[in-house]
Amino acid sequence: MVSDYPVVLQLAGKRCVVVGAGPVGLRKARRLCEVSADVILIDPARDRVDTPAGATMINRAFRQYDLDGASLVFAATNNQQVNRAVAEAARALGIPVNVADDPAASDFTVPASFSRGNLSIAVSSGGVSPAIAAMVRDEVEILLPDAWQIFLEIAGELRARLLTSDHKAAYNQQVLQNLVSGGILTMIENFDSSGVDQLVTAEFGNGYSLADLGISLPKDSP
Repeated sequence: MVSDYPVVLQLAGKRCVVVGAGPVGLRKARRLCEVSADVILIDPARDRVDTPAGATMINRAFRQYDLDGASLVFAATNNQQVNRAVAEAARALGIPVNVADDPAASDFTVPASFSRGNLSIAVSSGGVSPAIAAMVRDEVEILLPDAWQIFLEIAGELRARLLTSDHKAAYNQQVLQNLVSGGILTMIENFDSSGVDQLVTAEFGNGYSLADLGISLPKDSP
C-alpha cells in the first residue's frame, strides 16, 4: 500500500538545514541552493572547500538551536547517532526531516527528478530503492523532448489570458490535447513558428500567435 503523498515545495528564501557535508549532504545542499532556499550546511570538518554557492557553512558539530526557524531539515552524516539526534530535534520542533540513510525514520524522501524549464518530473520509490527511481527518471528524461518546455510556456500564456477573459471555458485539457494531436511538439522541435501560429489560431482564434503570447522559438526555421 502506497503511503507517500507527493508534493512540490516552494522553498525560496526559507531556511533549510543540512547536517553533514559529505557527498550526500553536499548534493542535497546544492539542490536546495538551486531553488533559492536559505541553506545552512553544518559539519565539524574545517577543510572543505566545495561548499555550494549560496550556502552558509557552519564548521562545528550540530546543536539543537541550529534548527530555529527552519522549514526543512536533512540529516546526512555518516553517523547514525548524530542523524537520530537531528531527527529527534527536528520533530520536537515540528519540522519535517529527511534522514539520508533511513527512509523509515524520515518524514519525507527526495525523489529522483529532472526539469525542463518550469516542467519538473519526479520519480519516487518511497525510499525502497533510490537507484531504481534514478533509472526510471533517466528513461523518462530520454523520452521527454525539450519541446515540452516551450509547449508549457505556450500553455501558461494561454491559461493566463483565457482565464481572465470570457472564453475561459475553452481552456481545458481537451484543447491542449488537440494541440498535441495537431503536431505542436513536432513543430516546436522543427522551429516551425508559422505552423504553431496556424495551429493555435485554429483552436483559439486571432490574437494568440507566438508573437502575441510573447514567446519565440529557439531559432527560426531554415
